[in-house]
Amino acid sequence: MKKKWILFNAAIVVAGFLAAFFIAAMQVQQQYRSEFTRRLDTALSILTAQADEIKADPEVSATRIGDQLSSAGQQMRISIIDENGKVVGDSSMEDINQNHKNRPEIVQAREKGRGYDIRISASLNERYYYEAVYVKQGGFFIRAALPTATLDRSIRKIWTIAVLSMLLGIILVCAVTAILVYRLTRPLNDLTRAVRRISEGDYSIRVSGNYRDEVGELARSFNRMAESTETAVSELTGKQKQLEGVLQGMDDGVLAVNDQNEILFFNQSAGNMMKNSSLAVGGKLEGSLFAARIADLMKDALHTGESKRENIAEGAGGRQFTVYVAPIAGQSVGSALAVIADMTRMRRLEQMRSEFVANVTHELKTPLTSIRGSIELLKSGDRDEKTRRYFYDVLDIEAERLHRLIDDMLALSQIENAKEDPTVRRCSVRDGLSECMERLEPLAEKYKVTLSLQADPDLYVSCSPTRFQQLFGNLIENAIKYNRPQGSVTVTAQSRRQTVVVHVRDTGIGIAPEHFDRLFERFYRVDTSRSRAIGGTGLGLSIVKHLAALYGGEVGVESEVGKGSTFTVRLPLLPKEKEKKENE
Repeated sequence: MKKKWILFNAAIVVAGFLAAFFIAAMQVQQQYRSEFTRRLDTALSILTAQADEIKADPEVSATRIGDQLSSAGQQMRISIIDENGKVVGDSSMEDINQNHKNRPEIVQAREKGRGYDIRISASLNERYYYEAVYVKQGGFFIRAALPTATLDRSIRKIWTIAVLSMLLGIILVCAVTAILVYRLTRPLNDLTRAVRRISEGDYSIRVSGNYRDEVGELARSFNRMAESTETAVSELTGKQKQLEGVLQGMDDGVLAVNDQNEILFFNQSAGNMMKNSSLAVGGKLEGSLFAARIADLMKDALHTGESKRENIAEGAGGRQFTVYVAPIAGQSVGSALAVIADMTRMRRLEQMRSEFVANVTHELKTPLTSIRGSIELLKSGDRDEKTRRYFYDVLDIEAERLHRLIDDMLALSQIENAKEDPTVRRCSVRDGLSECMERLEPLAEKYKVTLSLQADPDLYVSCSPTRFQQLFGNLIENAIKYNRPQGSVTVTAQSRRQTVVVHVRDTGIGIAPEHFDRLFERFYRVDTSRSRAIGGTGLGLSIVKHLAALYGGEVGVESEVGKGSTFTVRLPLLPKEKEKKENE
């Protein structure tokens, strides 16, 4: 832009200089010619007054007048020409034999009384300015001629001075224009660079406000605008990041698309729910039946302009979702928002709660029915001592069963609601397992099962001794009860990567793989009839799972029908530094 300004201004100035000097030179040239014409007019006016004398002797008169003019410093040539164009007298005595009838100045003088011409003399080979006057009463022409060498030199000098002056003027004008344009365009260039930086996202740029007049005010206004824009963009960016953080942190999936089914935004939860790794902003919402169903709902919302909520099941027995779709108002391009909530876990929890209530009711109803029946039979009439003892034994067994069921339910509730266990201390894994096996030795003898223990004596965990007994007591007791006669239960404990790994292996009936997923649920039984026969409550493995989780561990199972089962418990190994500190 600066170069264009300089060239444009320089062109205007140069054109002005050219026009001015051309006009001035032409005026000076015209002035010189007017001066020559005036001198010739004066001389011819004087000579016209001597027409009679000139007519009497034209040759002598021309010579005399030429000499007089020459002595007076006027280098003027005088010619006397008759009506036929013949030179009858000439002060230079040259060109007298040529006919001048058709010379331009003679032709004009014959027609208008006076004529002019500038040309090179054929006889003298010099440029002359001619003027001729027609003397009617004498019938002849008087012509005066001045050499134009002086005029030509003056005009050349004028044009030389004009050209040099013009070049100097152009140089000065271009220099001054360049300085002025630079001073004028510098703040504009600064503003242009600042605007470009802002367009690239750098809102911290500012320009100098030290300029004067309107440019300075413009620079200060720009700085205020940039500061306001930076503040607004900063606030908007902060709010956008907060919103994105909230949306990304949501468990619910959030998804927005335009009217072309192109994704405008989605959070990580939405991508996880759709299980679509190709999901990307700007891409199409497609790739699965679930995504296509959501796309249809959002398209309907855009078409109708109304929000909608719908439950979607992903396959038979699969995940269940609640999808809320609504059009986004205030957008120049139609767009819709979908909020996807995974209701699978909630539905499963509701189902588990329903099953839990049913199981508790069933587990309580069975012993209560037996107790009430036994009481009714005892009250119905006289019974012999043997019958009465039988019913008393039934009452005792069922009451014990109720007691164990209630104890297990209370224990499970306490474990689930416990955030911290105040009775936690350093426990030896080997000692705890040995104590469990000693306590269950009578039960093992009853079922004719052999118990064995292989544990490293240097393994320690941080837990409650009572909870430790409860955790492994349930596993070892189940391994005994669900074993075969002459079977065995082997308990091993070893450290592995800062973890204590305890295996409880039995040679019992085993568990089919289809039961693994629900094995640790409340009241779930693999063999219902056998579980009831041996007095199980169906809560033992659920207690084991929750106790392992309470102390930062986990429990797993491996089994084969007819060959036995192996339950594995992993608990964090107590670090030696911590062991020393607790011992102190």
